[in-house]
Amino acid sequence: MSASSRISFLPELTDYYQRILQTAQQSSRPLLADGIDTTTHQPVCWTYPDGTKAGMSNFASQQNILRGLCALTTITGNDSWRQQAVTISDFFLKHYTDSASGLFHWGGHRFINHQTGTIEGPANKECVHELKHHFPFYDFLHGIDASRTEQYLKGFWAAHVYDWEHLDLGRHGEYGKPVPDDLFQRYPCEDVVNPTKLPELPETKGLTFVNAATDLIYAASHYARYTGDQDAYRWARHLYRQFVLARNPKTGMPVYQFSSPIQREPIPDDDTITFSWFGDRAKRQFGPEFGAIAREANVLFRDSWPVIVDNPLAMLEVAKTHQDQELARDVVSAIKAYYSHAWDEQQNAIIPMWNDGEDMTGYVFPRHGYYGPKGTTLSRQPADPAYLLTLIRASFLVNDAELNQLTARMFQRFGLGVLNPLTLEPESITTETTLASPYLIFALLDLHQHWADARLLQLSDTIAANLMKAHYHRGYFLPDSSHRYCRFDDPIAFALLANEAAHQGKYAQLPVHLSTGGYLHGEVMTKDGIKTVYDRQFIYGVKLA
Repeated sequence: MSASSRISFLPELTDYYQRILQTAQQSSRPLLADGIDTTTHQPVCWTYPDGTKAGMSNFASQQNILRGLCALTTITGNDSWRQQAVTISDFFLKHYTDSASGLFHWGGHRFINHQTGTIEGPANKECVHELKHHFPFYDFLHGIDASRTEQYLKGFWAAHVYDWEHLDLGRHGEYGKPVPDDLFQRYPCEDVVNPTKLPELPETKGLTFVNAATDLIYAASHYARYTGDQDAYRWARHLYRQFVLARNPKTGMPVYQFSSPIQREPIPDDDTITFSWFGDRAKRQFGPEFGAIAREANVLFRDSWPVIVDNPLAMLEVAKTHQDQELARDVVSAIKAYYSHAWDEQQNAIIPMWNDGEDMTGYVFPRHGYYGPKGTTLSRQPADPAYLLTLIRASFLVNDAELNQLTARMFQRFGLGVLNPLTLEPESITTETTLASPYLIFALLDLHQHWADARLLQLSDTIAANLMKAHYHRGYFLPDSSHRYCRFDDPIAFALLANEAAHQGKYAQLPVHLSTGGYLHGEVMTKDGIKTVYDRQFIYGVKLA
């Protein structure tokens, strides 16, 4: 696609964001809906087990929308886009901040009823606070209300760290708990993971999931930057260090958590009941066959996206902001270790494995459990071009020859062209591809920031066109044309705006991309009875009748 024949999708994008903003007009308050039914144009609803419906306005699931609105102002020069984001955010911060804890009423288990303005949440999750790789647009929120944003960032840690001395933390936090003024000064940072005892890990009541912990680290890093409280950053680094210490000593591969859930109740006979208070779920399901390595921390065959995309992207941004080269090097070492073992370069596929490097391809689960039903067979999965965003950002932050070579090899393996393995300068770039990934657009634009090669923008244009063809239907962005509901926080629209900004030389002025967006998780009534589901599957996965 030549520069002269380039098609701008800005008209479609402005129409799309205007449609999003119109959902606020369907409420008596300036509250956006999380998504829309493309057949009725009504906001999406959460349906409780008793059949009651509540319109979903989850501000945590709208952070990519805010980024997009700010991007539109940057691109068009029309400040009304950003001002509408300010109006919506200011209303939320003023009316939906818990007075005691400072926590916002948002997240994986709590939302605002779009029609009534009341606080809602799936009952089985008790409306607790939860963020998992949301990475909210804190700089924007802080610019609107610095006090409430700082209060939230501090309250986030107060609610989710259950035991500071043993660093027992969890994904769920309680509202209504006061926050000490000296929160980050009360305890010394003492390591809880002892690498000499691996694979033995500390046992905790909380689940130290990397997706929840990363949001805590990201929050504390912002709090430190806003307030100058370096003890907050010390705790952010201390928390990340436990993940580093828990890495497999033989391979250096990352962990999904740095502790093992302690058994607090007798294990039931029914293997489909997998609550964490029965102990480590990987040990229970795979311990008889695999021994000590069978711990939740070491599983890299369920979903590796959190440890190879979300966590590294956020940690690289923290390292860049705080000019923390030690943190950046720790992030890079995990990236290199992972791909050296888990990437099948010839097939461009990801190998399911324990983090000690044992290949689990073809393994059949002998029993039911947390990781899937009996009979589940593990297989290699195609590599995702999104991986290149992590690799490119890491390569330009840390001077590491091995990492640069890895990045160049993966770039070529996706058929995108040839990068110099020492500098990543483009040598040859294709302008034709069938790939359609918003993360790949950001990767190419990041690369273009360092090497102003017009071919990179041409390739980005091709991918933008692929995204529009595959996902833009009935005026909305959908998984494909057969899907009924649009999730507004999907990053596709923001990626397309980033591409427009790059052509104007304004890409560096946009908010950084980090997250696939928010979610809601809880019980609903299905045809098979009450089930615990995610909105991404149960709502946004629904097809047209």
